[in-house]
Amino acid sequence: MKTAPRRASPRRRWKSLVLDPALQLRLGASLAAVASALSLALGWQVWRAYREASRLVALTDPRADEVVAALLRAEDRRRIALLAAVLAVVIVALGVAAVVGAHRIAGPAFALGRSCRAVAAGVLPRPRPLRRGDLLGGLGADVAAMLEALRAREEEERALLAEAAAAPPERAREIAAGLAARKARRLEEGG
Repeated sequence: MKTAPRRASPRRRWKSLVLDPALQLRLGASLAAVASALSLALGWQVWRAYREASRLVALTDPRADEVVAALLRAEDRRRIALLAAVLAVVIVALGVAAVVGAHRIAGPAFALGRSCRAVAAGVLPRPRPLRRGDLLGGLGADVAAMLEALRAREEEERALLAEAAAAPPERAREIAAGLAARKARRLEEGG
């Protein structure tokens, strides 16, 4: 009997979505702040327009008394409350979209950082391909090419050292000297 795959907990899904909280949440907060400022400015203008429209209706209707004025004010408040609710939903949606969108940057950056830390520790992992739609694809391809070149060089040097270990002493010294000269040349070129 097959069992249905277990759904990840909300905490686990959040942790897999927000890989770099400093980047993703800062970007989301920035976008939400800009959207809030624009929403406040828009809301203020709309409120002023509704208020003026209500005043014009009150001026043009000779029957406009306190009851009609109260109804118009209530209608204005209801419209503004509805507008505020819609804008709040838009702001939250933009914040979530920014976090999800930043995941397309943070995910590859996280994977590339992990590869770089592994290289620093002396391990040459097979690079994990980036997902379709991820940003930093060019950098990911460059890091993958670097890792493959390092793996090829390590394999070549391992073969030379194995040859040196099996060779007579004079040949072993030649191999070791050649390898040392190549490493010195690489260090000088890079520095």
